[in-house]
Amino acid sequence: MRPITPHDRDILVPLLRQAHRHNCNYSFANLCSWQRLFASEYEVVDGALVVRFNLFGRRAYLLAADPTEHPLTSVIDWMKSDAQASDSSLMIIAVEEDMAQRLVSLYGEHVAFTAIRDRYDYIYRRDDLMSLAGKDYHGKRNHANKFRSLYPDYRYQPLDPSLFDQCRELTLRWDSQHSEDSESVEAERQSINFVFDHWEQIGTIGGALFVDDRMVAFTYGGPISPTLFDTCVEKADIDYEGSYAVINQEFARHLPPQYTHINREEDMGIPGLRKAKLSYHPEQLLPCHSVVFQPQYRLTACDKERDKQEVIEWMSRQYGFDPHTVDQWIEHLHWNWPLSVKAVDPEGNTLGYLNMSDYRIEEETEQIVKEKPQLLSQLNRLNYTAVFSFIVAPHCRGTRLNHAMLMHIMPQLQQYDFLFIPVMHHLRTHRYWQRWGAREFYRDAECVYYMLPFSEAAKKIVL
Repeated sequence: MRPITPHDRDILVPLLRQAHRHNCNYSFANLCSWQRLFASEYEVVDGALVVRFNLFGRRAYLLAADPTEHPLTSVIDWMKSDAQASDSSLMIIAVEEDMAQRLVSLYGEHVAFTAIRDRYDYIYRRDDLMSLAGKDYHGKRNHANKFRSLYPDYRYQPLDPSLFDQCRELTLRWDSQHSEDSESVEAERQSINFVFDHWEQIGTIGGALFVDDRMVAFTYGGPISPTLFDTCVEKADIDYEGSYAVINQEFARHLPPQYTHINREEDMGIPGLRKAKLSYHPEQLLPCHSVVFQPQYRLTACDKERDKQEVIEWMSRQYGFDPHTVDQWIEHLHWNWPLSVKAVDPEGNTLGYLNMSDYRIEEETEQIVKEKPQLLSQLNRLNYTAVFSFIVAPHCRGTRLNHAMLMHIMPQLQQYDFLFIPVMHHLRTHRYWQRWGAREFYRDAECVYYMLPFSEAAKKIVL
């Protein structure tokens, strides 16, 4: 694969547009400006563009293909092989609804997709942003009018290299007001500087707002399609009331007339940013799915004689435990082998384990006996089993294999009053269990202890 550079514009723009997408990731300006952070690379496979990112240690892909024109299965096979080379499952990001459904029709239960609200794109009618007409935009008109009344001699100017130093100064002022997330602020600053260093090559369009000779706002972006424009960056000095409203409106007014719609990208789950984007009344909130390709597997009950040694090896690797210690746990903590689950691929390779046990809560932590004896007494009057861990092969992480293993034994689990789940502090499964309805009832130096109630009696316990 080849790194994305400004020199690739003539190659990549036609390939991006052939997919007929509206997501901001299909803007060349967006892809190119974030190349450094995500190590973005591309390959053309059977006429389709595949972009590979490094998303915080795992590979993820963007697919620019027309599902009616390109042989999707061969492209997907290529992507799967590339992902497996890094011991990862295939994850495709920024998948719009029609493509997600197409993948489901091709791969059925072997794909799982999730639309993440924080990643929805906001798409607006350009006419609405230009005119701010109607009662929905009453507040925005007031902000813009306030700016114009305070600074009647303001001016709007198209962005060009002569203004980049002033943009950088304004960015630093803006950054100082948003220092609560220094890592993302620094990443965006690097992205902005990259765009300024390659302005003409990337094909960016921008504008700036001045009061006297001081820049108080700037913005820029690039096209997604011949009629849809992507606003990548917008910065304004909040000491100048209404500056955001005016730079937004003026930029919409000065864009080339071919652009009828403007994508102002996602809100990243930031409450203030979400409120601001919604206040401009988008014509469309564009869902963007992440699609993960599931491994093919069969599920079977574990067997002590067959699986014990492999469980010891997997748990030792996963958690850094001493194998002898794990061996002792298995022998003395009432390991429930028939209820434990093993996932095996068609070639017989193990893909994952869900390890269950019938040990009591006080065997896990003696501290709770001293600190919460009444709660422990209530819990021990109920019938429960415990989940020790999910362990899956690296290339299955991010898939729904955990969910499948849990569902495999759910009928048996629901015969208990509750499921007892110890989760070590550093693990990432806390939210997983919380989403299931698990409630924390104790924590110590090593773990948080949850109960997932099944019976009415368990649900009534006050933790």
